[in-house]
Amino acid sequence: MPSFLHIRTEKFPILVGEEDEIVNPGTFGKSFAQFIETTLKKAGFDVPFIVCEDWGWWVEVKLPAKSIGITCYRDQGENTECHFVCSPSPEKDRVWNWSKFRFVDIGSELAAIRKALWDAFEADPEIEFLGESDEMPLFGNSEHDGAG
Repeated sequence: MPSFLHIRTEKFPILVGEEDEIVNPGTFGKSFAQFIETTLKKAGFDVPFIVCEDWGWWVEVKLPAKSIGITCYRDQGENTECHFVCSPSPEKDRVWNWSKFRFVDIGSELAAIRKALWDAFEADPEIEFLGESDEMPLFGNSEHDGAG
């Protein structure tokens, strides 16, 4: 199953004060992470928090068997129209749960998360959904960085 959902939009600006929250320069994307958070809450998921990491934004999702995250990335351009990517972490259907000391199946929850995000991206006229990819489509994709 492809792990990266890729969009292009002007909908998610750099927020006032976001500069003070980012860990590394250029890791903006709080408004995108908030959109993911709201979308998943509307779909019935428990989303306790979002936080900036050194690579982008993390949206915590508490599943019955294990907490996971949705990683959120933004291209590092300063322009208003940007590419955004999100991906579940971990992306595997079966993951180790230390408290249960066994593998647990989260495949149906991952599918439901993917569907909720896919549907939200396609339903929003301000978002151009560019599709899914097995490889990270940002940071070196010549189609969007102007190199090709």
